[in-house]
Amino acid sequence: RSSDLSTPITDGPHETPTFYDHGIPFVSAEAISGGYINFEKIRGYISKEDHEVYSKKCKPQRDDIFMIKSGATTGVTAIVDTDIEFNIWSPLAVVRCNDSMLPFFALNYMRSHSFLEGVSQNWSFGTQQNIGMGVIGDLPITVPPFEEQKVIASYLKRGLDRLSSLTHKTQRSIDLLKERRSAFITAAVTGQIDLREPA
Repeated sequence: RSSDLSTPITDGPHETPTFYDHGIPFVSAEAISGGYINFEKIRGYISKEDHEVYSKKCKPQRDDIFMIKSGATTGVTAIVDTDIEFNIWSPLAVVRCNDSMLPFFALNYMRSHSFLEGVSQNWSFGTQQNIGMGVIGDLPITVPPFEEQKVIASYLKRGLDRLSSLTHKTQRSIDLLKERRSAFITAAVTGQIDLREPA
């Protein structure tokens, strides 16, 4: 709800900047996944001068929530969990909570089935699906008392951290099994393993 936001919902610049090999990270939709920003998948780097110009419209800060507002991943969200300087492109809408809304609670509500159903019912189609910032601001969010938000957010964080750890361990096991499979095949085709049937 607009009343739970400290600033109006906005987005990044609609122009295409000049990209460089280094400078200020410039984030777009492809870097948004799993509730966080993957800085290894940024669009590129922009100059300090462009960053200062774009920051007049929106300067990302810790606890901002980004929502992809156009393209195949419309509705996907992430929270800013860093203090590094960066900027964003126009496919991202910025939601900034006021003191009555815990950002991590808001993020996870915006990742819920009911909220995403509301997003899909309200997007429009041109060359691709998209949702307007005014529509995002009108989508309802349940806002329990702040202390209750903290309890819910803490419970979610513990559960998500546990799932993340299990996912990481499982991926490590898969990678190890692939390495062993490759080593076994190599040993077999190079004759390091005797594959003949016993006499």
